[in-house]
Amino acid sequence: MTGQENQEDEEEDWMINWDRRRRAAAVQVLCYVVYVLQLRHVYYSKHHVNHSATCLKGKKRNAPGDDLFRKEFESMREAISSVTEAIREGNAIAKRSRARVYSEEEVFAELVNIGVDERLRYKAYTFLTQDATRVRAFFGCPVEERKNFVLQLMYGPRNL
Repeated sequence: MTGQENQEDEEEDWMINWDRRRRAAAVQVLCYVVYVLQLRHVYYSKHHVNHSATCLKGKKRNAPGDDLFRKEFESMREAISSVTEAIREGNAIAKRSRARVYSEEEVFAELVNIGVDERLRYKAYTFLTQDATRVRAFFGCPVEERKNFVLQLMYGPRNL
């Protein structure tokens, strides 16, 4: 296995692990939400019925545990917001760190775009697409220098 293939495998494994952790975090938050809703349901089924019978007629009062549940829901909402923000930041980091893979169509279109002569275009296309590092180096160059860069790669001293 070459170094490049090993690096691509490591990047893919990292993305798979990140995706697994992201899904696990979302599941944990959802479990917490279900748990709190279940607690609220159990509490109201036990206490709210008795409390409503003792309330003064015509006046609405909060059940004794309402403040507790409001605080619990507020902390749950903050936790969900924190997890959501962490997932967004992780997605942005993962997107930036992942190497861009250029398709063959993009390579050919760029060779046409920069004005490589038709006779050399096919040779340059074949030369670039044989190695992904060449493609990344080609697209890493400023647009106005790409034509000279690919010609130097193809006909430079090491490739004679």
